[in-house]
This record gives sequence, structure tokens and C-alpha cells, in this order.
Amino acid sequence: MIYGAYEHDCKRYANIYYCWRDFHMDTFSPSANILHVIEFKSHGKTYEERKESVRNIAIDFQHADSDVSGGLGWYEMSEVQDWFKTMAKRYGLVEEFEINAII
Repeated sequence: MIYGAYEHDCKRYANIYYCWRDFHMDTFSPSANILHVIEFKSHGKTYEERKESVRNIAIDFQHADSDVSGGLGWYEMSEVQDWFKTMAKRYGLVEEFEINAII
């Protein structure tokens, strides 16, 4: 899952994509200005590295989605929250994510 925010013809758009091809199709125009791209995938070789990766994705997403007026729709936001809930349980971040209003 990929979060992409871009500006095109003085309008800002935010979408969830399930493959890079779809993101590139939306942003292919030379007049499209990419604002944010976040891949919802934990990176790292160790548990701690992946945990920190998920934490950084949460921080990046909060900043990115607040930057785009309108942001995501309810359905897309629920998918993002489901991903964060799953990762929070997996990496012991439930309390931290609840305090910071991520889940």
C-alpha cells in the first residue's frame, strides 16, 4: 500500500495506491508536483529496526496527510488505520499509537 499526495492544476490530491503503476499513472503529467510518497512497508533486518521503521511511517503519514486539505476519504483512512493497528500489535506500539492518535 502506498500513500501518494500530489498537486495538479492548483489542486491537491491524496490517494492510497496498491501498486506503483497506478501512482505513476496519476502523477505522470509534467504539471503534476509530487508532495508526499509513503510506502506502508516496514524495513529493516531486526525487530527493533522494523519497529522504528513503522514508527517513522506513522510520523511521516501524520505530517503528510495534514498537509493536504481534504486528505483521504473514510474508506482509505480506515485501511491505513487497519495497517497501523496490525503493526502496533506486532511491534508493541499500541499504547504509543493510541496516545498520539494514530489508532
